[in-house]
Amino acid sequence: MVGEDGQENIPHREWLLVFDRVLNEVKADMKRQGREDEFVGAKIIYSTIRFITPDELNWYLEDCIALKKEFPHLIAGFDLVGNENQLKPLIDYIEPLLRFQERQKEEGVDIPFIFHAGETLGDGTHADDNLYDALLLGTKRIGHGYSLAKHPKIIEACRQKGIAVERLTSSMPMHMLPILVNSGIPVALCSDDPAVFGNMGLTFDFFQVTERPQV
Repeated sequence: MVGEDGQENIPHREWLLVFDRVLNEVKADMKRQGREDEFVGAKIIYSTIRFITPDELNWYLEDCIALKKEFPHLIAGFDLVGNENQLKPLIDYIEPLLRFQERQKEEGVDIPFIFHAGETLGDGTHADDNLYDALLLGTKRIGHGYSLAKHPKIIEACRQKGIAVERLTSSMPMHMLPILVNSGIPVALCSDDPAVFGNMGLTFDFFQVTERPQV
């Protein structure tokens, strides 16, 4: 976020203060309209990009814990994002991620992993292997998961553990969606960064699913 001096130097805490204020304003406005029951909720997944070093990740993980302690109602989990075919795999960050889980116990907070994993059409690549590591780290969600359909054992583990798969209709191979649904996997249809990519939003995403013959 850019500050008044034109520099990207706004602390993450300030981001959450703004988010929380606007969230409360929206809820109050809906209550005045008698529509408070229509509001489902809004939270933040603390995310960093996979090009940082493991040492740099330690700073972000500590920042995430601090924000969770101050804003427990806003921080939903932690994720690592970015092009999995080109950037670092989860295994490169295993030490800080395991330490993060221990630090949560020390600080009395619960911040689940909500990893992007398997966002690749490759087979046996580092990006594909992220599915295994995400599962072993206890992820509550798999973002994208294009290669998940090639791994029946992981699909079964996701079904047993209730791990949801986030599917993005604007960018995903749609023929994989029925495989997951028919396997009993919870699936969330989502827009892929509409503010960045200019996607049209959830209504259009759901329309795409209903109109595609493979679904």
